[in-house]
Amino acid sequence: MPTISVVMGVYNDAQRVQTSVASILQQTFTDFEFIIINDGSSDGTGPILDRLAAQDGRLRVIHQENMGLTKALIRGCAEARGEFIARQDADDFSLPDRLGQQLALIKGDRRIGLVSCATQYIGPQGEPLSIIKRAQTPDLATEQLLHHRQSPPAHGSVLFRRSVYDAVGGYRPEFYFAQDSDLWLRMAEQTQFANVPMVLYVHRREIGSTSGLNRAIQARFGELGQLCKTARLEGQSEIPHLQEAKQLRTQILASKTQKRPPDPRALASAAYFLGSQLVANGDRRAIGYLWQTVSLCPTHWKGWYRLAQSLIQFPLAKVHSLPY
Repeated sequence: MPTISVVMGVYNDAQRVQTSVASILQQTFTDFEFIIINDGSSDGTGPILDRLAAQDGRLRVIHQENMGLTKALIRGCAEARGEFIARQDADDFSLPDRLGQQLALIKGDRRIGLVSCATQYIGPQGEPLSIIKRAQTPDLATEQLLHHRQSPPAHGSVLFRRSVYDAVGGYRPEFYFAQDSDLWLRMAEQTQFANVPMVLYVHRREIGSTSGLNRAIQARFGELGQLCKTARLEGQSEIPHLQEAKQLRTQILASKTQKRPPDPRALASAAYFLGSQLVANGDRRAIGYLWQTVSLCPTHWKGWYRLAQSLIQFPLAKVHSLPY
């Protein structure tokens, strides 16, 4: 039986998935199985995964119809045979020592049931955005997770004990978004959360990602997870909040069947986030994202302000960034 089961859900990510998979297969710690749920991809992701699985016996690919990330992870974790489960997202990649470092930390203290690591956020083209860290001391990290919304830096950055996952009921299908933060809260009520201080995981922010285009409804799922936590602490029923989460999930699935084009305002908001972060970092590539912001949404006044600021800050980039 492998020590670690790495679980990934993927949907239509042929452009990125090979790099993500390779980052796990090239880990310095090798006693793992890698379970990938291909969630109904239609873009060539499936054949890529099948080819990779034929080359490495640790990789197991399961194909299913599209059911969303939460149900893909529920299935992946149910298939897991390891004492520990690690997550990996298809857009992201792990540095070579990630599994080994996290395993050493969690095995060194039985009180710890969930570990993460410092995470580098990057843009669509690999532009460095920010590094997100959490407290190293388990007592403080757990307190901040439970009461100050300081969750792991990225969903895919975690490794946890299978026994704790099972004890709290695992991922809950009602949560289409924020399924991770709901799970971490329930885990932190039973065990401690800890972090490796080094950057071992790289999380990519995409403009057109599903979560990026649904920030408002994603935030509501996060609030429902917090309301469930409060209900548990006060001895009340979580059912009303889970019912609302289930209704929101149904609405999302219904809208997906209608195949509506992305809201330009949501795309503009995502581009603005990237542009603003790059301006703060002194990166002239901000200009391209800010032009995209105001092109998608001409009334995005913050975008215009940031664009003007970036053109002043990076004068040599003006000629190359004008939209003609």
